Amino acid sequence: MHTRRIPGWCDPWHHGLKMQVLILNWRDIRSPRAGGAEHVTHEVARRLVERGWVVTWLSSRVEGAPDEEVIDGVQFIRRGTELTTRFHARRVAASTKPDVILEEINTLPYFASLWAGIPVVLYMNQIAAEVWWYEAPLPLAMIGRLAEPIYLRAYRRCSAVTISASSRDDLRRMGVRGPIAVAPMAAHIAVADDPGERTRQGSLVAIGRLTPSKRYDHAIRALADLRSDHERATLTVVGDGRDRERLQKLAESLGVAHAVEFAGRVSEAEKLRILDRSDVLIGTSVREGWGLTITEAAARGTPAVVYDVPGFRDAVVPGRTGLHVEPNPLALAAAIRGLLADPRLYDELRRRAWQSVEDSSYEPAANTFEVVLRGVVSRGD
Repeated sequence: MHTRRIPGWCDPWHHGLKMQVLILNWRDIRSPRAGGAEHVTHEVARRLVERGWVVTWLSSRVEGAPDEEVIDGVQFIRRGTELTTRFHARRVAASTKPDVILEEINTLPYFASLWAGIPVVLYMNQIAAEVWWYEAPLPLAMIGRLAEPIYLRAYRRCSAVTISASSRDDLRRMGVRGPIAVAPMAAHIAVADDPGERTRQGSLVAIGRLTPSKRYDHAIRALADLRSDHERATLTVVGDGRDRERLQKLAESLGVAHAVEFAGRVSEAEKLRILDRSDVLIGTSVREGWGLTITEAAARGTPAVVYDVPGFRDAVVPGRTGLHVEPNPLALAAAIRGLLADPRLYDELRRRAWQSVEDSSYEPAANTFEVVLRGVVSRGD
């Protein structure tokens, strides 16, 4: 992408000054709706600070949080709602004078590539694609689905960072022609010293926001089928969201309400306890950027059975760290049933899953982001 350098712009890398980056993301880690994307961004941002960067993060206002604060060395500026925070981006960029902008698109863009006048790096964990059909009513869903490849044209020459080969390939299909780096993912929670033992009685766990695109109704239906011959099987759903009431009613209608625990948002310590007592993590989303919950589960020695969709198919190596299944509840239940009945396979999958993240950290991801950010500044992209 060709950009217009603002007056006084210089390459601070070449002048021995601190590099400054402005992150544009509609949410931050203080948001009750923060997810894996925000955790990854924060882990990278604080590591950039440790390496001498000046990092500012513009997001939307959060109830109970100040409009401006510093967390882990990152300067947070909160303006507007999740929708209107985009209208504040140009003003914040003018006041903070960054050397580069890292624009994170979650559903709707900031279009920084059109107005910034300095290098812009696109950060996109996943395209929305069919998620629109689950998360928005018609005709908005149709508009969003058709608009995504159109607005991505504004970034077609930008350098980009994503978190999986699936997302990289999706961006290519959407017309992004600049370099696309894939940042390696890591476990957000502590890696267990030992994967421990499991009962294989059918203790299932699903982690994420309770929204229609996560399809936790499939998880509940799979549990109902599994309990036909695993009467002690249970499902713990970690997370909260607008879909909770509908899911609770579904569990009641299927006669498994007593076997489904809606744990809500939990502390990291409680998440560890839940994963440590679970036999299998299940993933039923329409698509993901990667599937950070899979990596978290692997860190505790809990294997995953997931739908064969973008993101999940990157996070799980089938037959080695978990299983891929056709996206329907009966296939999910059948795969879990077969895994629980095969102790040798079960132990092999969970140990390999644990070993796959034994030495993981966010340092390699931070390295990837830093190389891309420095590269676009030095080239003036």
